[in-house]
Amino acid sequence: MEIYRNPQSKKKAEQPHAVYNSRLKLISGAVIWALALAFFGALTYRSLGETGAMAFFAVITLAAGWMFFNCVKGLGSLDKPALLIGRDGIRFSDGVLIAWDEMKENLYVDQSYMGIPIMKMVQIKTTLAKPKVKKQRVSALAIDSDEYLALCDNYSQGVMPATTR
Repeated sequence: MEIYRNPQSKKKAEQPHAVYNSRLKLISGAVIWALALAFFGALTYRSLGETGAMAFFAVITLAAGWMFFNCVKGLGSLDKPALLIGRDGIRFSDGVLIAWDEMKENLYVDQSYMGIPIMKMVQIKTTLAKPKVKKQRVSALAIDSDEYLALCDNYSQGVMPATTR
């Protein structure tokens, strides 16, 4: 059973839905990781005489620096969609398009430990020779897992034949 839609609404529903990164999430992540970078950098500096402690804090400082860099890098590409979900499938930020009929499994992985978010990722297992599994981190997306899966359900209803790449 198909729901009636007026022509304007139907035309809008046919257009692909662009999903962007959230500016607020990226800015707050950059602030948090900058504070962590400063804190663990100071601990690394204070433990210069103790090799084991210095190495431990230096590794954490490097990880915080990497996370800070990823947040700032994401702020530079706010105008480009992270995911483009449409009738033909899901197009990732690197340009890879996976059609709906090429998907074996479409997961939104949201891992946390004791309430602390660890990782959010879209993982799609395909029937293609390459890529067998396509993953993309989506920690800063402007939508959550329920909205992502609802969009996928809406657009995958009218499965179209496989698209050319």
